[in-house]
Amino acid sequence: MTLISGVTGAIVGVNNFQPHIDFWCGELGWEVLREGSISNDVAQKVYGVTGQVEVKVLSVAGSKSGQIYLFKTDDSHSLEARYPHTSELGFHALDLYTKDISATYKQLSAAGIKWVREPEPYAVPLGDKVVEIVEGFCFSPEGTAVVFVEAKNARVTAAWEKNPDLPYTELTSVVTGVRDVDKLAAFFGEQGLGLSQWYDVSFSSPGLSKMAQIPEDSVVRLIFMAGPETARIEVIKVEGLEPPADLREIQRPGKSLGHIGWSFKTSNLSSALAKVREHGGKVLGEMVSTNDPIHGSSKVAAAETPEGAFIELWEEE
Repeated sequence: MTLISGVTGAIVGVNNFQPHIDFWCGELGWEVLREGSISNDVAQKVYGVTGQVEVKVLSVAGSKSGQIYLFKTDDSHSLEARYPHTSELGFHALDLYTKDISATYKQLSAAGIKWVREPEPYAVPLGDKVVEIVEGFCFSPEGTAVVFVEAKNARVTAAWEKNPDLPYTELTSVVTGVRDVDKLAAFFGEQGLGLSQWYDVSFSSPGLSKMAQIPEDSVVRLIFMAGPETARIEVIKVEGLEPPADLREIQRPGKSLGHIGWSFKTSNLSSALAKVREHGGKVLGEMVSTNDPIHGSSKVAAAETPEGAFIELWEEE
């Protein structure tokens, strides 16, 4: 049973909305689709935070998945903005496609955006096929890492299907570093929440190692979980390298800024929460009714993956 069809949105903790609006809307052509607040009651029961939560929903070309939810709590001024590293446990980058990564590099550099390094080409071996891509990794505001991907055979996204001339898409992937790749794949997979496993590959690439700032001979295991909607889950583990930090406890609403959670619209919230429990996750509280800019009129509940990462699941009422 397919309970989720992709990543509806990535939750990004912010202290100041404007730098994020300047980056996503000013530089990349996204738009503020909706804005407003989440009530005190829902904020406490779902996110464990006190006070209202101010939110802005960002999207491009009206895409209904791969969105970004800017999330500001009352105490956001006291929260840390820390950029994650590829070898660490927890949420990593937000990925999206670009038509021309060289132009993106020049554009964002001119705007004062810091890049980890210049874009690097590398190849991902998939059986008898090789996927050739060029990626660039930059630091967007307040602890949010963003990866731009130029692929030779980029798949169609909702944004590019609507307007093929757009330079950038909605989010195409959200990335997480884990200890147990197989457990997380089962949690989100066809017997769990219902995503398909596109591929599971272990490989070494100097280009990837440079871009991700890991040792040159590193072997990376990569699994992609995807559904019919654009944004997919990219699960990564650097083999043989002990993660230098575990960010999962602080990467959640009200505890830090940056990439702090994933949001999934589901066709059946009760069944989705049962699958969370069945596959080693944890439901963090009761289902709560809300009417807010992210979820509309919905039932929503918070949960953790088997790796302890924060997610929310919601069903329209």
